[in-house]
Amino acid sequence: MMDHESWSAIVDNYVYIHNAFRNDLQRIITNCEHNKFNINELINWKDILELHSRVEDEIIVVALQARLRRQKEDKLPKEILNGTDHDKVTMLTEKCLDCTDNDKRLQLLKDLAIELDNHLNREEEVMMSLLIKYFSKRELWALDSFIVNPKLDYCDTKDSLIQITKWWFSNICISEGRKLLVNFVRAGRQPPMPIEDWKKLQNDIPALKKYSINDIIDAPTQKRVAAP
Repeated sequence: MMDHESWSAIVDNYVYIHNAFRNDLQRIITNCEHNKFNINELINWKDILELHSRVEDEIIVVALQARLRRQKEDKLPKEILNGTDHDKVTMLTEKCLDCTDNDKRLQLLKDLAIELDNHLNREEEVMMSLLIKYFSKRELWALDSFIVNPKLDYCDTKDSLIQITKWWFSNICISEGRKLLVNFVRAGRQPPMPIEDWKKLQNDIPALKKYSINDIIDAPTQKRVAAP
């Protein structure tokens, strides 16, 4: 897949940010092992993961499922369709936040890391290949633009986007950070997409139907405003 022309349009949300979640959680676990657990760090991790999961559930999975319904060749695993994976991760995260015993919390955090990795691996094995198969590269960049479009209800303020972007870069390796920055530039240089294609995406995504078509159309100058 890495050689596919659409790879750059999906790698941010299914490799780089996934690795950031893994790495930040491992850092939190290491701190807990040294009795330096900071609950605010886990709360921040949880909040960013919840936004990422919400975008997946409301935008990406829904749009992909709409495409899959029009054919009978491919299907999404039930764990992705019904949100079971997200629910398990959320439940364990809440248990970690509620726990006051450091040893018990450490075990819960390790259990959370295993559950998170199972979930992320499933998405990486299934979602990426299907997105490349059923969407054009320009459509994938359009889906990506919904996350940072200030007129929508995800990263709807510059402050929240800056916070997430700083967290993201601080939790991936230098080589991934360089590639991510290149993709930020690519995202802002995408050519116009026909309005009919924007409407097609909007019709397949119930969460976007409350917005005007002009609100959901990506303006390249609005993209990635928090890129360092």
